[in-house]
Formats: sequence, structure tokens, C-alpha cells
Amino acid sequence: MERNDGKVRAVIFDIGGVVVKSPFIAISVYEREHRLPANYINVALSKKGANGAFQQYERGEIDYDEFVDLWTDELNEVEQNNAAYRQYLQRRKLDVHMVLPQETQINGSVLFARMMELAQTPNDCMVELIRWLRRSGYRVAALTNNFKNDTVSGASRSELLAGLFDEFVESSVVGLRKPDPRFYLHACNLLEVRPSEVIFLDDIGANLRAAKALGMMPVQVEIGKELEAVKAVKGIIQTCGALSPKI
Repeated sequence: MERNDGKVRAVIFDIGGVVVKSPFIAISVYEREHRLPANYINVALSKKGANGAFQQYERGEIDYDEFVDLWTDELNEVEQNNAAYRQYLQRRKLDVHMVLPQETQINGSVLFARMMELAQTPNDCMVELIRWLRRSGYRVAALTNNFKNDTVSGASRSELLAGLFDEFVESSVVGLRKPDPRFYLHACNLLEVRPSEVIFLDDIGANLRAAKALGMMPVQVEIGKELEAVKAVKGIIQTCGALSPKI
């Protein structure tokens, strides 16, 4: 791969929160319904790091029944979750005097079903961007933390995302998940590009930082601001030099 002209040759997309609607919307609704502080469930989801039930499920290490039991237990570990949430508040200089729950009854099965239902709705502007990129000669891949036999994963190869991507790279198949740099490099190898030739879109900061550390050009996709991300991608291509005159 002897080239160093600074051009973009590939674009890699996260799925949930980028190509389809964000499952975090369902989490926020669930928190409001159950009078939980904002981002409480997200903090509980991430507090165990790479060893949490959600993370294990995304790597294909446990099946659904084991996952949902473990995750429900983790979501209802009130003392641990409250401690993690206090740290979250302190890091962000938020109201550390917030009243936290004394007990919870979070149903992991119900919450997960809501997340997956929402994540079947495409973001139309992203779908059109993918099609435009491929018409213009760019290689396009999905790089998704997903689950074996879940609704979105199953649909991705047929109804929902059929034919959109040159490569569809799944954590549950590869056994790696973002933000592990090996997962990004696996996608680059499939696309036959260097990280420095890749624009990477995601909605999660840690995933974007990992991509940037590898030399990729990160674009954050915020809820309700998908069109801004589309413009950012086209702006980077214009700045770096297009492979095709169609901008």
C-alpha cells in the first residue's frame, strides 16, 4: 500500500446512533419513566468496563438469557451504581448533592427490547450519505458493537441495511468491540486502507477518541444533529481532496 497523498479513501460508520436511531433515546425515556437521574443507566452499563454483561454480550461470549439476567442484576446494584454515578457527577462538575435512588427495579429485558425496537429506524440522511459515498468511489464499512441473533443484526444483512456497505464488521462475530483498536484495524484491513485514509463516524466519545488515536478522522454524530455530521464528512473530503469530482 504505497501511497501518502492525504486523500480520504474510506468511511466507517457506527450503526446504532448513526445509521439507525440511537438506543440511548430509549434509555433516556426509561430513566424519566422510573424517576432515575439522567445517564444513571448509562453509568451503570459502563461501570464494570470490559467485563460487564453488555460488553460480554457484544463480544459474543454469552447468550441472550445469560446476558439479560446478568445485566438486570448489574442495573439493580444500587450501592455500586450510586457510587459510580457520584464519580460521574464529580468528573463533570455537576450537582453532587443530587438525591440518588435507594432501590431500583430496572427490568433489563424490557429496557433492551425498547432499545432494539428504536434501533431499527434508519437515519435517512446517513443512508443517503452511504449511497453517495459508494457512487463516488469510496469504500464504506459498518463497524458495530452488536449482538448475536439480535433484531438489528439479523435485519442488517437483509431488510434494514442490505447492500449498503462494502464490509459489515460485527463485534459479536469478530470477538472484539470498540474502543479496542484491534477492531478498527480489522475493518481497515478488510477495506485495504490505512487508518489515516478513513473518516470514522460514531456517537460515543470513547469510540471516537480511539479512532483518532489510530490516525482516523473522527466525526461525532449527536442525536438530532445527523445532518451536521453529513456536512462534516463532505467537508473533510473537500479539504483532503476527493477521489471523484462529484461533491
